Amino acid sequence: MSHSRSIFITGASSGIGLATAKLFHDKGWQVAATMRDPKDAASWMTGERCVIFACDVTDQSALDAAAGETLSKFGKIDVAFANAGYGLNGPIEGATEEQMLRQFDVNVHGVARTIKAVAPDMRARKSGLIITTSSIGGLIGMPMAPFYISSKHAVEGLIESARFELAPFGIQMKLLEPGGIKTDFSRRSADWTDHPAYADAISAGKKMAVDLLDSAPAPEKVAEVVLKMATDGKDRLRYLAKPGPYVALYKALPDRLWRGMIQMALRNAAKN
Repeated sequence: MSHSRSIFITGASSGIGLATAKLFHDKGWQVAATMRDPKDAASWMTGERCVIFACDVTDQSALDAAAGETLSKFGKIDVAFANAGYGLNGPIEGATEEQMLRQFDVNVHGVARTIKAVAPDMRARKSGLIITTSSIGGLIGMPMAPFYISSKHAVEGLIESARFELAPFGIQMKLLEPGGIKTDFSRRSADWTDHPAYADAISAGKKMAVDLLDSAPAPEKVAEVVLKMATDGKDRLRYLAKPGPYVALYKALPDRLWRGMIQMALRNAAKN
């Protein structure tokens, strides 16, 4: 059995998950990288310190199997990074039942399933850390993303509540709250609802989302925050990661001014 530290990551094929897997591997950690399709695995994901699992967070049995095989390979899971996510954008009226259910099945229930998969070993050892990717969208509302935003608000409540039941067993919980990050999330891991009454708002929202991410920092910067969360030894719940000015402005401005600022940004996106 190895004595190296190990991390179990969901959504490790791209974006923050991939960057985190690479950084931890470079730092000498053992990495269990889960993704829906192992064909998407990075070329460096080989050798004794990295294992890859086909795993969809909507499938509890797949998560349980991946966690079990990780324990067989590495002996323990020191850190679990519940990172896999899906973004449903667009107006409420345009959402299908399937889209609404999938949003919460992946982003909220997927986190709960990940906790259920890794907690038994951590509980038995009375040691472990579970990091969950939330968002500044878990703190503030933004246009054309009511389902994604509400799912991240739910994640915040899930983790803040779960820490009370897990703390007596030595399991710590932390929330990662990124702002705009340059990943392919808005293109690869996002879906849009559609409704003719909101056509202009949808068009502006799509452009605003892409422009925001194209001008944002790379996911490697967020991976550095995840490493800090895993190693700083602090009993701290929330870690903002490159949030931009949004959270500070949201807290500082009266609601009327905040809404006006966001509506102006949408109007400007519609013009360009």
